[in-house]
Amino acid sequence: MAEKATVDFKLNAKELTLMNERAVKGLFQMGFDIASRARQNAPYVTGALRNTIRVQARDDSVHVIAGGNFGGFRVDYAYKREQGPNRDASTVHYMKNALDSTMLGDWQKKYFGDITK
Repeated sequence: MAEKATVDFKLNAKELTLMNERAVKGLFQMGFDIASRARQNAPYVTGALRNTIRVQARDDSVHVIAGGNFGGFRVDYAYKREQGPNRDASTVHYMKNALDSTMLGDWQKKYFGDITK
């Protein structure tokens, strides 16, 4: 009877849990950076729109949200300002531009580089 050559791996539940926690931490860090840039990019009239930009966890996801009810502000025009036209053309797509600028460079290492540590 011939012998088999095998390679065996054993899952370490504790380490997998830690990896998951580090991945979630990376998602939140990325979300907070996107929200910060979106606040800088958003059109400014009264500051209400900028004050509604936030990061929330919902349905096993991290969301960067602008508009709606938040912190005593009601902003119904967040999507309209994202699409433009705005008084200042540089503020159109304030959320998309925040995402794009956050994803420049080595974002995988920046936000998720320590997952396997």
